[in-house]
Amino acid sequence: MPVPDKKIVINKLEKKYGCSFSMIKGKKIMYQGIADGKRIVICTPHSKIHTIGRGWFDLTIKQVELLDDADLAILVIRLEDGNIYIVDFKELRKMMTLDNQIVNPREGEHWKFYIWGNNIQVRGCLNKFQAVPERMIS
Repeated sequence: MPVPDKKIVINKLEKKYGCSFSMIKGKKIMYQGIADGKRIVICTPHSKIHTIGRGWFDLTIKQVELLDDADLAILVIRLEDGNIYIVDFKELRKMMTLDNQIVNPREGEHWKFYIWGNNIQVRGCLNKFQAVPERMIS
């Protein structure tokens, strides 16, 4: 099953929040809009399901800064099994520290996340963030 299309996901959120979202310049998976006077930023990473039965994705410093600056920050993780996870990023953000940030020459400073079942986990953090997947029909 293919990863849910980001356009379908954005359309769903436009209906939910009653506004339109536009892509943030230079960011392929980030969108912004205004609803009820509040700036909403959406980030839509995706992952295949790896042989160990879970997905993973990274968030860069720049992506996190854009989400941090929003009034409402939404992370919508799209998995190849057809599920999406819609998460209040500001809540997940509480689990992200400089101690569990990863730095490497290819990707720079970023955080790595693992996702499976009803959990999202920040690499290097023992706590798990509860999130219920939602089936998307493309």
